[in-house]
Parts: sequence; C-alpha cells; structure tokens
Amino acid sequence: MSNTARKPIKSAAQALPHSWGFEDWPEGVWPGKARARYVVRANRRALHAHGALSRPGREIVILGHGYATWLASQASRVDGYTIAPNSQVEAAAA
Repeated sequence: MSNTARKPIKSAAQALPHSWGFEDWPEGVWPGKARARYVVRANRRALHAHGALSRPGREIVILGHGYATWLASQASRVDGYTIAPNSQVEAAAA
C-alpha cells in the first residue's frame, strides 16, 4: 500500500464558510441576511436537492458547498455572472 496524501479540491465553495444559520448569514453571500429567509423558503426544494440544507432540531442550517453549487446552477438567470476561479482569468485578460 502506498501512502499518498490527497490534495484538497479547490472550488468556489471554499470561499464560503462550511455552514451557517439565518442569524449568522455571512457578509457578501447573496442574498444577504435581510432576504435570506425568503430566498431559502422560495427555493427550498432546489436547495435541498443540491445538499444545501440541513435541519438539526428546529433550526435550519445552510451548508456552504451545497449552497455554492445551487448558486452556480442559477447562473444562467443572471447576466454577467462569473464564478470565483474565472474572475481572476477575466481580470488578467482585461
């Protein structure tokens, strides 16, 4: 058996915290603390399908990686949406 170390996968989800609740919504994460409950309620099934929601007890917890994949799946609905890894490439090209 070889002892190989796995390298962490770099993705847009790494910029987000691992998980958070509505009261602890991170700064700079769409839609922000004020509209978070509405957006989660309106997109509950899609968020659940992407693995973005968990419910330990009565609290709803948003999972960072699942939330990032759900946001990326909605990119076609937003003009000029760029994911984090491509933003550096676009800035270098300009």
